[in-house]
Amino acid sequence: MSIAVAVTGGKGGVGKSAVAANLAAALWRMGHRTLLVDSDVENPNLHLFLDVNPRRIMPISVFTPDFDLGKCTKCGKCIEACPEKAIALEEYGGVRVLGEVCIGCKVCYYACPQESIRGGARGIGYIRAAVKNGLRLIAGELKPTESRSALAIYKLMRVVKDDIKREKYDFIIVDTPPGVCSSVLQALRIANVAVAISEPTPLGLETMRMTVNMLNTMKLGWIAFINKSGISQGCEEELLSLCRESGAQRIFLMPYDEEVFKINMSYKLLVESDHPFKKVLLDLADHIRELAPTRANGFQPKNGGSKRLGSFINPHQ
Repeated sequence: MSIAVAVTGGKGGVGKSAVAANLAAALWRMGHRTLLVDSDVENPNLHLFLDVNPRRIMPISVFTPDFDLGKCTKCGKCIEACPEKAIALEEYGGVRVLGEVCIGCKVCYYACPQESIRGGARGIGYIRAAVKNGLRLIAGELKPTESRSALAIYKLMRVVKDDIKREKYDFIIVDTPPGVCSSVLQALRIANVAVAISEPTPLGLETMRMTVNMLNTMKLGWIAFINKSGISQGCEEELLSLCRESGAQRIFLMPYDEEVFKINMSYKLLVESDHPFKKVLLDLADHIRELAPTRANGFQPKNGGSKRLGSFINPHQ
C-alpha cells in the first residue's frame, strides 16, 4: 500500500520544497518507488532540485459556459443557480460570463431548461512530468494572471491518483502551497500523514499554530520539522511546546547553518552532499519508512520510530 506524505507549512520560505525534494530523493535512494508531486501551482520549483525540465503532458482546463443566444430565453435560471454569481444579463440582451469568478461547476449547464448552454473549456494551466534516475516528478503550473489555484490543484490530484493506481508507488511526497487556504486542502486530500514545517520566529510560531489547527481539524497525523533551529531560543521553546501539546508524532530539528542555506539556495540536494546535517533528513526518511497503517489514527510509527539520536524529539517521552 502506498503512503502519501504531504510537506506543508503556513509560511512561505521555510524550506518546504527543499525538505520535500530531499525526502523523496532519500526514499528513492533507499530503494523505494517514489513519486514527487509539486502542487505549488503558482510557483513550482521542485524540478530545479532534480535538475530536470518537465515536459507538458496535458492542459489543466475548466468548464466555461458558452450560450446559444438563439435558444436562451433570458429566464434567469442559470443566474439563480450559479453559486459564484458569475453570470449576468447584459443591457442589450446578451449574457456575460465572468471568467475570473466562474469555477467550472456546470450547475448552470444542468439548470438551463432550454439547453442553451454548451460545454466549453478554458485552459488555466498545465501538468508537467519528468523522471530523474527513476524518481518521477509530476507538477502543476498555473498560467500567469490565473487565480484558480485550488481548482488547478484539484485537477492535478486527479491525475496523480490515476498515476498512483498504475505505478504502485511505495511513497508519494507532495509539496503543498504555503498557507492554510483551500489550495492547501486540495493538496492534502491524498495524504496519509503530513510534515508540518516552520521556523523559530514569531511569524513561524503563529503560522505553525494555524497549520496544526488545520491538520488536527482534518484528523491528519503530522510530524513537526523545525528549520533554522537555534536562531531564537525563546521562540523555539514556544514552538516545541506548541508541537508537543498539539499532537506532533515526532519533532525533527534542522540546525541553522550557512552551508545548508547555500545548498538549498543553489537547488542542490542536501542528502546527496557530505554535510553532516543531511542526517536530519535521513532520519526523517527512516521515520517515514517505518509508518504503518492503522484504522484508529491514520499512520503511526512502528516500534517508537527512528533509532538515530539527536535530530528528533519524541514528544510522548
